[in-house]
Amino acid sequence: MRFGTIRPLLLTERMDPQYFLSPGVRARARLELAKKAGAHLERLGDYGPCWKPQRFKRIYAARSEEDAVPYLRPYDVFEYLPRSADMLSRKRTKRLDSYLLHRGMLLQTCSGRNLGPTVAVDDYLATFALGDDMIRIEIADEGLRYYVLAFLQSSIGQELIKRDKTGSVIDHLSSSHMEEQFIPRLSSEAEGRIVGEMRSAIELRERARVKIAKHMEEYEARHPLPRGARSLKDGWSVRFEHLRARLDAASHDPTVMEIRSSIEKAGGAPLGRVARVNKPAGRYKTRYVGSDRGAPILSGSQTLQAWPIKLQHMHLAALKDADRYRLKEGWVILQADGRAEEGLAVPAVVTPDRDGWLASGHVARIIPQEGTDPGWLFMAVKSEVVQRQLKALARGSVQDALYEEDISSVLLPPAEQTGSAAEVRTAWRTFAASQAAETSAREILERELSALVGDATH
Repeated sequence: MRFGTIRPLLLTERMDPQYFLSPGVRARARLELAKKAGAHLERLGDYGPCWKPQRFKRIYAARSEEDAVPYLRPYDVFEYLPRSADMLSRKRTKRLDSYLLHRGMLLQTCSGRNLGPTVAVDDYLATFALGDDMIRIEIADEGLRYYVLAFLQSSIGQELIKRDKTGSVIDHLSSSHMEEQFIPRLSSEAEGRIVGEMRSAIELRERARVKIAKHMEEYEARHPLPRGARSLKDGWSVRFEHLRARLDAASHDPTVMEIRSSIEKAGGAPLGRVARVNKPAGRYKTRYVGSDRGAPILSGSQTLQAWPIKLQHMHLAALKDADRYRLKEGWVILQADGRAEEGLAVPAVVTPDRDGWLASGHVARIIPQEGTDPGWLFMAVKSEVVQRQLKALARGSVQDALYEEDISSVLLPPAEQTGSAAEVRTAWRTFAASQAAETSAREILERELSALVGDATH
């Protein structure tokens, strides 16, 4: 139990203890010290509107030929390559324009237990629609926008944002709370360096996303799904001798059978011939510690996130063989336990900044053999013809699961001698450069603020 003395009780409408004991209260005190040292505090709302659209009824596109817009859920925006959760009908969804994203917007999660970092909308994200669970922050001045983004992502910025959350079961932030956030202004020289690093981070990430999306589109066009695949609702028959040990319908999907037949005829081969699959034991005693005492460990869903939300650090002594859980640059990893209709089997590439990190036993490692290009392997595993196979092989009751033999058995289209694989491999490395620039922007800002606060305490 924590205790604290509250003096300015009458200066706020809040009565809940967690508000007064939150790190955000100390962060607000640090801002006041920075102000005494010469920093100007300005309202975020004075830079531009903070708003979120009304709740809306999602009207899904009924047919593939219907004009549709890809839809994201709030936490999808934190991924390297956000994927549409659904397709919304452009014609039948009311007020659709208010849900469309636009380049230059800043997005802040405003509902959930783990309110995440602020995200900038680039050209890739601008192709999606997003619901009312994220606050939009619009700042016309590009340099000021990047500076605000760095501050809101910083430790002090995140503490201030979370200080104002409300709710009993689910935490919430309001647009008015965001507008009232104070932004400390630094020297023009310091702000210039922060803006430069953040601009570089956003541009690098955008370039990597657009490049991978372009090559994936070309790859999918070369390896399309079989034409005239029957609708599952029409049903199909399976001979008894073909049932094997599986009785679930998904594993006998006729489209998957057609995919495998088509790949075999084209000269494709099982994944196990070009890579080794490793999925270490998922049951172990967790021992989470501070970042200075353990190694970062990714969960299944965090493998796809450029910003791992609620990242934990594991004490190495908790694992009998920690090296079995370590990741290496260039490996293709995927969530092997989860929901088939969500992130299960969706791949990512281990970037240089995550080399040596740990990943849980819910993550499968696809380790390329010598001569296998990780860029090509990523595209092959991510392609729809392989994703259909993987999701059909998933088994489980509450959660779906994939095992080493399942992943090794899927058929990959023949390897191609094209430059796209090298470009995709380079794009994944670019993600690491983007993260480094973003981290640098935050660190510069935090150092400058700490120097001001230090001066103010003397």
